[in-house]
Amino acid sequence: MERSPASVASLPDLPPGGGVRPRKERSRNPFAIVLRVSAWMIVLVGVVAGVGVLLFIHRGDAEGSSRVANRELEHLLQPGETIENRAPVLQRNWWDYFRVTHGVLAATNRRLVYVGVPPEAVLPREPEPQLLEQSAFPYDRPIDIWRGKVFLGTVNGIIIRAPEQMRTFGVVSSERPRLDSVLANMRRRQAAIREAAERERQDALALAERTRRPVFHVVQRGEALELLARQYNVSVEQLQGWNNLPDPRIRIGQSLLVKPRT
Repeated sequence: MERSPASVASLPDLPPGGGVRPRKERSRNPFAIVLRVSAWMIVLVGVVAGVGVLLFIHRGDAEGSSRVANRELEHLLQPGETIENRAPVLQRNWWDYFRVTHGVLAATNRRLVYVGVPPEAVLPREPEPQLLEQSAFPYDRPIDIWRGKVFLGTVNGIIIRAPEQMRTFGVVSSERPRLDSVLANMRRRQAAIREAAERERQDALALAERTRRPVFHVVQRGEALELLARQYNVSVEQLQGWNNLPDPRIRIGQSLLVKPRT
């Protein structure tokens, strides 16, 4: 059967030898690949920079936070408590690392007190009362201070450890002398507390020793053994036994043991 010219013209050209035409490979231009990679890198850097700017513009107001913290600190004082030294400090939380919480660490005559003012939220929200961070470390409880680089080694600071809590504070270089004064005041107060406790312990030991000592009574005119027994809340037989008395008769000037050593 012969094909018409129209039908022959509509057939696609086949490669020599018949079969399917091989698919043309996509060109791999190195210059185009470099351009595409560079474009994605630029986009990524822009995103990171935008996030960084968004975080760092909310690092907190150091001076304003210090005023708020000092004002709140006055309200936290107990009756008879006074502030002896204070220093501005800062904190960073792991869940909000790039935003700084500014505050004040104060040494009173009784304890260390910290008040911190967290920075404003990154995203605006409805007005609400100012949130504050507070901590207290009484001098009569163990307090361990470590000094060195904090916040991944980015700033000088201290770590305060107490039985029930731990706080990490950073300090700018210009404020380090004030922080040193706070810690020196704490150590001085702790030393005074230890000395007072040692004096009380020694007084208690001395009192206990005095109560264990034997007590003697010198017989005065008109005194009888029965009267002395009532006076020292013991029996006549006990007085006779302690003093090797054959009978209840005593004489003026005689020294009698009325309470043996315990």
